[in-house]
Amino acid sequence: MWAAISLAIGSVVPVLGMPIVVEGLEDHWRLTASDAGYVTAVDLAGVFVGSTLTSALADRLHWRRYLTAALCLAALFNGMSALHPASLALKALRLGAGMTAGAAYASSLTLLSRESDTARAFSWMIFAQVVANAVVLAVFPSIDDAKGPAGMFAAVGVVLLLTLAVMPLIPGRVPPALTRSERAGTRRPLKAALCLGAIAFVYVAIGSYWAYAERMGVAAGIPADWVHRFLSVGVLLSALGCFAAFRISRRLGQSAPLLGALTALAAVLLIDSAWPTGAMYVMTLATLQLCWNFIDIFQLGTLSMVDPSGRGAALVPAAQGVALFVGPAAGAFVLGLGKGYPTVLAMGGASALLAAISYSLVHFLHGRGGDAHDR
Repeated sequence: MWAAISLAIGSVVPVLGMPIVVEGLEDHWRLTASDAGYVTAVDLAGVFVGSTLTSALADRLHWRRYLTAALCLAALFNGMSALHPASLALKALRLGAGMTAGAAYASSLTLLSRESDTARAFSWMIFAQVVANAVVLAVFPSIDDAKGPAGMFAAVGVVLLLTLAVMPLIPGRVPPALTRSERAGTRRPLKAALCLGAIAFVYVAIGSYWAYAERMGVAAGIPADWVHRFLSVGVLLSALGCFAAFRISRRLGQSAPLLGALTALAAVLLIDSAWPTGAMYVMTLATLQLCWNFIDIFQLGTLSMVDPSGRGAALVPAAQGVALFVGPAAGAFVLGLGKGYPTVLAMGGASALLAAISYSLVHFLHGRGGDAHDR
């Protein structure tokens, strides 16, 4: 379990550092806000491709060889990105970096979904991501100030190479998650599709906000060094979501807490779009950080409930990847039209609201014993 969690952390570092990378691309390499967003979107599109391929091949892979190749290629693509290539070459390299890192992240989720206690495994994974996020957002601004985007891409490459140290602990072949008879009793494609669609809506909201989180704070009148502090300290709030999710689920189940968190996220994004002040920026950031991992835990729990086979969990990175491509790309398009950050916030709020509606349908069908509706 711990080797798979280490793999998940190493492979997700490029996404965690996204706000600071966008800043560096604009300030040091002089990309426009729109073009920086497109570079990030291409990177996240690669995550979708890599995770989809991994999901399709999950029962046929030799995990240790596959992951060794993926991590080595991801480190290579990041190292080449540090050479400050031209715009088109940079986008091609970021596509390759996203594909290989996405393959590694999808592999970690697939391996964790086959643990005997998946709730414990995913809770520890998400908590480890909280800690990694705090470290990345604390360290990356200093790297950006000293070396710019080249330093950050090189740092990501080093992290990926260091992650190779856990490869001896990764299994070669892993038996399929379920027998044929067990699979026959868990085919609920409609509810699983609704869950994956809701995950995509959540990450469109998160991706469109997170890609420009640093820029939004500066635009709201907050000095850049304070924005960096808020981003770093705010990540620690998500640890509260990790610790609270399990206890709350024992008292209230999964439906009400998940829907409540999504409604709160949608509300603050929409209010911030209408009233973009410094105080509202801090409130929106705090709400996002508090709800982000809380929502993730309950999303994985809901998906496991409607699809115990684990195949749905293997597709989560693909859903997140396409959403994290769409979110920054849509934000870049909006900014390119001159609409500004309030429109990006409104778009994120609407997407979070769509996720809440999707989960309402999932829980309605599940409450009715909706298997017949799923086939």
